[in-house]
Amino acid sequence: MHEPLIGQLQVCAPCTHPDREKRGPVKAGELFATRLAGEVAARPELAGLRVVATPCIGNCAARCRVSLAGAGRWSWLIGGLDPDAPTNDLLDFTRHWLKAPDGFVGKDDRPKPLRPLLLGRVPPPELPELREPAASTG
Repeated sequence: MHEPLIGQLQVCAPCTHPDREKRGPVKAGELFATRLAGEVAARPELAGLRVVATPCIGNCAARCRVSLAGAGRWSWLIGGLDPDAPTNDLLDFTRHWLKAPDGFVGKDDRPKPLRPLLLGRVPPPELPELREPAASTG
């Protein structure tokens, strides 16, 4: 039986390899997406996660990039990943993201080597702390 879908690991498919010498006919992002899909499928603790190749995510200076997104969850943008390096830190972060009810991963649960690669996070629109800005008094 399949686990219910919690979210997506979105891989920027058009990303080129950060090392110009390693660039080939197939984009590094596309190869990275295929590799991550296999690694995620082999880890039962990542059930509920779907790996997808996406169009350009942006922030191309920090290639290769991925994002984590799911309904009612914090979204995360991660960039500057080496598509040839081990993915343990990324998948460990993803595991924490899946376990958190709202997708928020506290600093202590973020793998240290991945912290400088976390480019941003976006709260879910349903977050109770979101509010209208105060009216200007000036």
